[in-house]
Amino acid sequence: MQSKAPEKNAGSSFMGINIFLTSCLSFSFCLLVSGAILSRPMTGGALYLAFEGALLFAFLRKPGSAARKAVQWIGAALAVAVVGLALTMAYTAEWKSAAFWQTAGIALCAAARFALTDGILRSSRRQKLPGVIITQALFLLLGGLLLFSCPLSRSDVWVLLAGYAACGLLECLPPRRADRADLEALRGVHSLKIYRWMVLTAAAASWAALLMICACIALGAKSPAMQMLLSLLCMYAVSAAAGLFLNRPKAVEADPNKLLPLGLAAWLCGLLLFLRFLGSSSYFGGFAALALCSIGQTICLRVLAGLLPDMRRAAAFALGHEPGEAVDAALERGIRLSFLAEQAAALAGLTLICVFTRGASSDLWISFAPFLTLPALGLLCAVIVLFVLFPLRNLHLQKLRRYAELQKEGVENKPLRDQLEPVVIQRSVKNYGIRAVECVLRPFFFQRVKGAESVQLDKDIPCVFVCNHGEILGPVVCTLFSPFPFRAWSAYEMLDRNAVIDRTMNGTFQDIQGGKRKLLQGLMEHVGAPFLTWLLRSEGCIAVFHDNPRKLMQSFRETITAMQAGDNILVFPENAATSADGRYVKEGVSEFFTGFTMIGQMYANKTGKCPLFVPMYTDKKKRLITFGVPTRYDADAPVNEEKERLCDYLRGEILRLAGMEKQKK
Repeated sequence: MQSKAPEKNAGSSFMGINIFLTSCLSFSFCLLVSGAILSRPMTGGALYLAFEGALLFAFLRKPGSAARKAVQWIGAALAVAVVGLALTMAYTAEWKSAAFWQTAGIALCAAARFALTDGILRSSRRQKLPGVIITQALFLLLGGLLLFSCPLSRSDVWVLLAGYAACGLLECLPPRRADRADLEALRGVHSLKIYRWMVLTAAAASWAALLMICACIALGAKSPAMQMLLSLLCMYAVSAAAGLFLNRPKAVEADPNKLLPLGLAAWLCGLLLFLRFLGSSSYFGGFAALALCSIGQTICLRVLAGLLPDMRRAAAFALGHEPGEAVDAALERGIRLSFLAEQAAALAGLTLICVFTRGASSDLWISFAPFLTLPALGLLCAVIVLFVLFPLRNLHLQKLRRYAELQKEGVENKPLRDQLEPVVIQRSVKNYGIRAVECVLRPFFFQRVKGAESVQLDKDIPCVFVCNHGEILGPVVCTLFSPFPFRAWSAYEMLDRNAVIDRTMNGTFQDIQGGKRKLLQGLMEHVGAPFLTWLLRSEGCIAVFHDNPRKLMQSFRETITAMQAGDNILVFPENAATSADGRYVKEGVSEFFTGFTMIGQMYANKTGKCPLFVPMYTDKKKRLITFGVPTRYDADAPVNEEKERLCDYLRGEILRLAGMEKQKK
């Protein structure tokens, strides 16, 4: 595995983009300034959105010649002028007052500072730091002059100036650059495409939620500055707490496919709770909603940031070489575009609300505030849909990391690549049907697990789990509760619909006759057999042909290929014919078929490595899965002797786990 330091740097580089957070801070600053000067907080916020949107649009375009650059600047200036003039008419009837133009000047300074700093950082010049420092200092001076000219107390001016300076710190982070050919190639990688849209939508949803909360606090609170300060402290406190929780040692290997739904659920509950307490006098409900939103956003963004190193591995897997900054650059450009679209939508909504509520009290503003929640809710629902479409499970991510390690060592693992390619590159989705079935079955087959912590599996060599069948209990509970992933052996009849019907009706239901048999026959044909074959195929079971030597070798070859790709194998080697009634025993274990031991021989011949065989026992009465002491295949021993040794040891260990050592022959 790769060292953890690069993982953290990768996550922080993604989180360092934070365009939506930078804009939200500047937006909040303009709200406070406008509220303090004009007693109309949304005027400054809307002007900032207009100015920044126009300037960002200008800088996102990339004309080549100097003439086209001049046209670009003129177009941006005209856009700012037209939008600003329209907003003056929409937001205030006192547009001739000096206070309004002071507010507009401060908003323009905040927007232009970000746009110019970003333009310098995105330019091809090597000496960028002096330009960034000069730009920040110049606009800090201009903003300070405008603030000191406002009719505010000196203490308020210094507080606002400090906030204005702090807003510029995040603007100084450099953008990402990448080869254009790599960017074009990565557009065809399905998993990266879904991940990119998930990141962009989550970023836009975060920005929309924060903008809504800041706007409603500024409009509804009697002391906007104090409420904004308390809200920011609450937001950052719970975000820091959630970050510490995610960074605890036990969460290093946490499954992102389990953490992300928790974050989305908390986020959604926070937005719904915010709607519930909107306009009420309950500050506790509002802060609780803000805390839930912040926790959900933190978890989602941290999980997405943690996935970035894996997405870089996916890019390297698809391109055949290290992608450099391609993934980061694609994300950053996409975030800018989605951020611009969200700004335009927010500005349009705020302008319409201002037009219809001009001169009205803040209570009327609050009545329109639920409309501000709709963009955040819609974007959050889109994130949920994209998460459902994201194809990579935790097992795929682990295999992707293993493939990257092998590539660095100069080892090409074709079976692993063939297994990953359909999931990483081609269009695929996670099979949620089988997960839903597992959730339904878990309460009915609940089992505790014992001894799993003592099983130390090899890092590079998959193992073979050997378990008692226990009628249907063994396959079901191993699938539902085993802490180790695996691919199970299954009799070929169980993967063929007609064979399942025949085996069930002439086996399990052979004693049932008359009308009940016809009913069961119909249920098996239309429900039972299709469902069972779908279930086993979804779990990736390997068909085993006991009565066909040629096809049986095909089963072994498929097994060895799966092990080369990193899959563990689960086998149920009991021979039911050796029991008194010809069925699988409910307690203990019957005699073994010995052929399954060829897995060790064939894998050793193919790779030169000897796999572990791990015994396990499922106890129906105690509701317990117990793992025994593993044994390793010995490639140096004679084949027949090793076959007998493995069968005797594994059966004896399973009987020991069952407390039935005396039955061992």
